[in-house]
Amino acid sequence: MTKTETQQNLITNITGEPYQPTRLYYHLSNKKTVLGVFEKLKCMEYYQKSDRWYWFYNEESKKIRFQQSYNKIPKENRPIPLGYFQFVEDNLMILETRSFQRILEAVKFFNTRLNWRAAEPVRLGIVNKLFGCSPDETPQPPNSFAEFFDRDDLVIHTPEQLEAEINNIIGQYETEEQKNQAVNAYMEEKSKHPLPEIEEIAVSIHDEGLSILEMALRMKHIEAWQHWQGNMDFTQYDLIQNMMENMPNPVH
Repeated sequence: MTKTETQQNLITNITGEPYQPTRLYYHLSNKKTVLGVFEKLKCMEYYQKSDRWYWFYNEESKKIRFQQSYNKIPKENRPIPLGYFQFVEDNLMILETRSFQRILEAVKFFNTRLNWRAAEPVRLGIVNKLFGCSPDETPQPPNSFAEFFDRDDLVIHTPEQLEAEINNIIGQYETEEQKNQAVNAYMEEKSKHPLPEIEEIAVSIHDEGLSILEMALRMKHIEAWQHWQGNMDFTQYDLIQNMMENMPNPVH
């Protein structure tokens, strides 16, 4: 088989960024308030057949900057959907998008419009890999991300789980120095393992939560990109080491 026959093109969204499915979970305490916001936004439209609220790249959202921003997208392709919301239960709403950048832009966009007391992002499902297709193939994204996120083998991370692991470690040592060294060694060892292909992480929009989420997704995307390039041994540890090596020396 020739290289041409095996070569795959990276699947990207029409806005330019690589296709990486995401699902954001909102804890709902006031569905009526959320619906009121959706109904007022011109970039939102309800589709009864699928029972989804689609978020389009137009009107209020067209100022968002992607690699292929609004004015670069052919008029015949506008408006494109950036994602869609579904009410799953009385206290649960999900938002699904096709990339890490889209989910970040969604969090920022709706954070200023949805009162967190009515709907608060709490968990995020992500796919830590990039996808390809043959050059003569037109990629067809799935109609639903259930195949990614409604699985029994989904790796779920919680702050409580990490806290319990760290408490277990520091309980084995007496001095603060020993505890710090042990925790640092543990976190370093964790970073040497490849990311799960599909995982769920905790999300917070408070304090520095958005900045932390943005950094985490960028780092995860870099590992996925390295794997796509064929560097399958690359991990978050390698990324952290590269970042530290490229940090400017402090001025004395």
